[in-house]
Amino acid sequence: MNNKTFWNTRAAGLLLCLALPVIPTQAANEVPDPLSLEQALTFAEKHPRTQLSVEIAARYPTSRPLYLDCHNLAYNNSASPDNQRDRLLPSLVAPIDAQRLEIMQRFFDVLLADSSAVRDNENMAVYFIPLDRTKTRMELKEFSELDVAELDAEYQVVRQQGAASIASQRLTRSLLAQAINNPEKLPNELQPPTLPAPPAELPTTEELLKAALDSDHLSDLLDDADAPQRALLDMEIRQQILELVLRLDIFKVAAERNKAETLWRDYYLERSRTLYEQEVKSDIGDAMTQQSKVRLQQQQIQFCSVLALAQLNALQGKPVWPLATTAAKPEEKTP
Repeated sequence: MNNKTFWNTRAAGLLLCLALPVIPTQAANEVPDPLSLEQALTFAEKHPRTQLSVEIAARYPTSRPLYLDCHNLAYNNSASPDNQRDRLLPSLVAPIDAQRLEIMQRFFDVLLADSSAVRDNENMAVYFIPLDRTKTRMELKEFSELDVAELDAEYQVVRQQGAASIASQRLTRSLLAQAINNPEKLPNELQPPTLPAPPAELPTTEELLKAALDSDHLSDLLDDADAPQRALLDMEIRQQILELVLRLDIFKVAAERNKAETLWRDYYLERSRTLYEQEVKSDIGDAMTQQSKVRLQQQQIQFCSVLALAQLNALQGKPVWPLATTAAKPEEKTP
């Protein structure tokens, strides 16, 4: 197979992952296409969850995101995941802020699903090309049916993963549609947001705690609570703030690791592409897949960092988007 055929095959695979099935729907609220994060957040105010008490809303729990697994991403707890730690205690933030955070999670999850589909379709191309080549050479008696069967079995595994990725694109869009109170019409194209750079330094946990306790929502909550309830609320708020701050610290290190790996994968892909164009044996397909994988991880780290900052803002009664981060106080210089 020549170079032109290879790149055409890859391009076809990339287009396939974006071809979502279209199902006729009933008339629904107007949703912009493409949909930006700012536009999506405006739908929070009229969502039914914002009209319910915390106790009633708890009867209808939301499902966790498919890709945005921030706590486990930070602590690498894939063996024993703790999905509940990705969500603030519902009573700690105003209902409308809780819904905005839900929309942010769903929006980021759709973007990650799209990136995952690109990665998996590239992987399908990696496995399909040698299978196709081996089938052709089997007819020339250069390979056996056993060789073809082995490659076909491997290809079917990644093909199933590709099909799951395409289904995940629709599933994450359905969850986003519910979050914006428009379940009858799934969002089609999303406009990726411009993400702010993480702050160089955060206020101390005590400063964040004071700002949270001074917020209107938590002030009212504490005023209506008795002494034991206030003590429990204070502990929970402290714990939530500490976990978010620690998570942001970890993501700073994770971003540096990802940056180094991205540079390595870019160099490796360039070398593999050069060898391929020189018709020298090359693992260019695997190199492309690994590059897509590391860029997906970069997105996950960025989205989880932004979400953690948004959660901190929600606890302090600040807008969750655009992010209104508070710069740390500069140290006073001694004369």
